[in-house]
Amino acid sequence: MSSTRRTQKSISPSSSAIIPISVKSLASDSAAHKTRTWRIGRAIAGILGLIFALVYLFEGRNLPVGQMRAPGAGIFPLVVGVIFALVSMGVIIDALWSKMPGKVTLPAGEDRKRLIIIFCAFLVYVGLINLLGFLISTVLLVIVFTRVVGEVSWLKAAMCGFGLTLLVWLAFAVLLGVRLPAGIWG
Repeated sequence: MSSTRRTQKSISPSSSAIIPISVKSLASDSAAHKTRTWRIGRAIAGILGLIFALVYLFEGRNLPVGQMRAPGAGIFPLVVGVIFALVSMGVIIDALWSKMPGKVTLPAGEDRKRLIIIFCAFLVYVGLINLLGFLISTVLLVIVFTRVVGEVSWLKAAMCGFGLTLLVWLAFAVLLGVRLPAGIWG
């Protein structure tokens, strides 16, 4: 017998007919099950993201949005919440319409090392932002992130750290009037 056309005898309880079952059909059933599981998982992730976005928007509803020439503190949660909701809806639609699951592989070697360093850098950032303040903590985070991910020199990473932090500080603290953590110096 050929391995792709191997059959098993299956007897139906209502009759004594023999139904051939091919190995290929069993493999395609397994692939269909994996695709279905992947689609359900993606849809659930999208639904959870949408719920989070709606809760985020609901919680930010009391912050003043302001006007176009003088935006208030509520503009940031509004924009982020709407973008997050739209992305979540896109994930849900993609999960419902896609036919093939995406291939997921875990990083290995140098990529895994970079991922762990970045994850730890964000944990340290969360721990230091109230102690050192937004400016110093963010400069340090961006320097580490740029150096590790971008694989650039320390000088370029420092320039990115100071430049990006300055832009974010100007946008939020100066233009929008958002109070950012000052740390032990504030």
